Amino acid sequence: MSGWSLALVLILASTNACEQNASEDSLVAGRALRWSMRSQVPFKREAARLKAVRCFRTGIFAPAPEENRSQCALWSGELLRAGGLGAAASRDLMLGVGLESGEWSARCALSAGELCLEDGRAAEALLMFSHVVNIAAPTRFTERAAVLAGGSLAAMGEAAAAVALWRSVAESGVTPRHRFEAFESWGRHLLALGDLEGAAGVLSQCRSTLEASALEVTAVGRALRKLLSDSSLARAIRREVMSRYRKT
Repeated sequence: MSGWSLALVLILASTNACEQNASEDSLVAGRALRWSMRSQVPFKREAARLKAVRCFRTGIFAPAPEENRSQCALWSGELLRAGGLGAAASRDLMLGVGLESGEWSARCALSAGELCLEDGRAAEALLMFSHVVNIAAPTRFTERAAVLAGGSLAAMGEAAAAVALWRSVAESGVTPRHRFEAFESWGRHLLALGDLEGAAGVLSQCRSTLEASALEVTAVGRALRKLLSDSSLARAIRREVMSRYRKT
């Protein structure tokens, strides 16, 4: 047997094994391939990506619990999105949104909505974020959806509604990270309108509101301290202050 023939047999055997594995446990097979992408040279990484997507897609349509199928849709969509294949990613994520009404459906909707926002389709994005709220997903997902929905509303010219959403999560939310993101979105919106004093006030409120959570000796506290120290709103305010100073 020639070298090329042997290589072809090995590739076909590998593909068949993957599909058989995926039909039995698509999540395990796909995760193993996704993990194998780490520290690989580009062409091997992309080959592993496509194999993982194939395994996860087998799982989407397999006769399995909807929760597992929705999880497969999420991982397939995320891998395609990371590979720059937005249209294919949206298709798989939308399949996951319609499969069940739990955590994985919510995560698919969030990712699909983010893709819509990136493409300038704010109204479609808003529908995805509204889905997360309507299925009564866990708070960490509904608060993330509310922050992103604010971005959709702002892009649609509904500034007052956007600020209301951001302010609600920032002041009354439960998840520190999403409260921080809401403050940041709110402040950047004000800064974009030329309201430097308002943006500075939002930044000050953010720091005072989240100070107690940031001081906690926990993983959440450490992550929040890093977010506060790397605040893009703070950097934008400093740039605006310096710009105004130079002009005067």
